[in-house]
Amino acid sequence: MDWTLDDGARTIIATLGITIDGVMRNKVGEIAEERIRVMLVQWLTAKKLILHPTLEGPIEGHSLPKQFVLTNGIIMEFSSEPDVSFEKEEKLLAIIEIKGGIDPAGALERYGAARKSFEHAIQQSPKCKAFYLGGVFTPELDKRMNADRFVEHRFSIIDILQDEASREEFLTELFHHTLRVL
Repeated sequence: MDWTLDDGARTIIATLGITIDGVMRNKVGEIAEERIRVMLVQWLTAKKLILHPTLEGPIEGHSLPKQFVLTNGIIMEFSSEPDVSFEKEEKLLAIIEIKGGIDPAGALERYGAARKSFEHAIQQSPKCKAFYLGGVFTPELDKRMNADRFVEHRFSIIDILQDEASREEFLTELFHHTLRVL
């Protein structure tokens, strides 16, 4: 009942701080998703595995087409859920969920959202392979993923983007072993 203008100002500042924090954490995830998509397209382009569309100039995330046809007839599609999917003859072969958030407190929540995509994909196509790319892995997240049949492969986004060996391990698993594009 003794609310003052100073109390209101402090509330606004606190709310603004929380809002900015949330926006920045979401931005980290958006940047990670864009960088992974660009990396995929650059790698496929370098290997001459994209039939359509033909890309001109530098490959940038904000201007990427949503769909690519690969040399073996696989369609790679970028969307919001799942983040990346691979389909051939209307059969879902693999999906990738990219969760770039770096706040350990939100790791299980991000995995829960990805798990819904995995469940849906496996209902559509029981042999679909699920890839989880995460910005942070906690012991509890690892425990749940190990107990869960949905995730076939998990990789650290940070490792993929910063370490050539990790990137090649991911790309080999995806395009050679899973999709048989190479």
